[in-house]
Amino acid sequence: SSVYEEISRKFDGCCFLENIREKSSKKGLEELQQKILYGVLREKIVQVERVEEGKHMIKHRLCRRKVLIVLDDVDQLDQLKALA
Repeated sequence: SSVYEEISRKFDGCCFLENIREKSSKKGLEELQQKILYGVLREKIVQVERVEEGKHMIKHRLCRRKVLIVLDDVDQLDQLKALA
């Protein structure tokens, strides 16, 4: 965590998501996608209805930014594809 805090200043935006395995099964990937978009863009009104929509939003809204996204406890490839 202290390493994250130290290097996060070098990026345009950053997001640290813990316990992906647990949170994705309880709340869904859409909510985690919203957290990434909010964490990086700092826009409060980011609503993701479907995982595919979230993938598109992450790809197009973050593509030209220098961002740091840390995903903790990813255990499935679809989680990584939806969030990175």
